[in-house]
Amino acid sequence: MKKCLLAVFALLVFGVVSAQDTVTGWTFPVNSGADSLNADLGTDQNKSYDIRFQWVLTPTIDSTLNTIIFVDGATNYAAATAGWDNGADAKFWSAKFKASGYTNFKVSSKQKSDSTLAGPRDFKLQWRLSTTSYEDVPNSNVTLAADWTTGVVTELPVPITNQGTGSIFIRWIMSSNTDVKGGIVAATGISAIDDIIVTATAPSGQNEMVYSNRLQIYPNPNKGNFTLQSTEPLTSLSVFDASGKMVYNQKTSGTTNQAIALPNAKPGIYFLKVMFMDDEKVYSTRIIVE
Repeated sequence: MKKCLLAVFALLVFGVVSAQDTVTGWTFPVNSGADSLNADLGTDQNKSYDIRFQWVLTPTIDSTLNTIIFVDGATNYAAATAGWDNGADAKFWSAKFKASGYTNFKVSSKQKSDSTLAGPRDFKLQWRLSTTSYEDVPNSNVTLAADWTTGVVTELPVPITNQGTGSIFIRWIMSSNTDVKGGIVAATGISAIDDIIVTATAPSGQNEMVYSNRLQIYPNPNKGNFTLQSTEPLTSLSVFDASGKMVYNQKTSGTTNQAIALPNAKPGIYFLKVMFMDDEKVYSTRIIVE
């Protein structure tokens, strides 16, 4: 019986450690302001990066075309622009972020093009590091229509490796000059992008703090209400259940003492993930709810 429980616990730990964290993302909740094109999801360091409409100069140098507008999106708003004519293998949407130590990257997105104004139909995804050339993401061809349900990418694996602390780029590049009706893309043709989400597995498996004195939880076990006390200021904290589902999430401002209540928490094993100030690594520890 004891061996069986240990095996179950090991599976639960592996499931949470392997859970995907959001590294960066754009849902465009507002359509104005200095930060309206910046990422609104992901780690704090990535929220200073904006979405861009660009075209190729060299394999590692791009030119930004500052013509982005906002249109109605799949949920709130979406980034959009005209000027896609003669854009095959040259014009693209670009997202930049950093994710040191992360693995198992996946990207999701939604795209559409205007059919009346002859917007582009065909795209594919590519990725590169700051010092390398773009490579195709396998199985990443996207066919757009005049809706938000056709040109959808869902958790597409991106083979990013050896990124270190440098920048990572993902782009949605036109792969033909064909418009959504089968004609030729026009200069007036508008295309839009929305709900970009990049996830990855955090390096928290190497930073387990179950036996560390940097972080204390009391009482533990508990009934879903507990106090978190840290020896160092925290910038974020979240709680996941055994299936990897996030049940609590909060950005903090250097707090070292926090009362946490998990709503409707069922008995079981939970995992707390935190980030310390001036430390980009994600750390975790175990919580038991009785």
